[in-house]
Amino acid sequence: MQTFLETVLPALVIFTTLFGLLSRGNPRPGGVALFWRVGLVGLALGGALWYLTFKTSALVSMPAFVTHVWGGLVFGGGVLTLFAAAGSSLKRKGK
Repeated sequence: MQTFLETVLPALVIFTTLFGLLSRGNPRPGGVALFWRVGLVGLALGGALWYLTFKTSALVSMPAFVTHVWGGLVFGGGVLTLFAAAGSSLKRKGK
C-alpha cells in the first residue's frame, strides 16, 4: 500500500500542476490539445526520472517516493495521451 501511495500521490500532484501551468497561453488550449500537452510532458518527465534512477543511478539514494514516482508519471502520461488520441480521432470523425 505504501508503494502504491508513493507512486500515485506525487504523480497526481504533478499532473494537477501541469494542467494548471499548461492551460495558460494565448489562445488557451482546448481540451484535446491540453490533454496532448500534459500527457506528453508527463511521459517525458517519467522517462527522465526512470533514466536518472536506473541508468545513471543518480537518484537511487533518494527517498522511496522519488524513485517510485516515475511509474505514476509514465502510467498517467500514457493514459492522458491515449485519451488525447481518442479525442483527436473523434474530433476528426465529426468534421
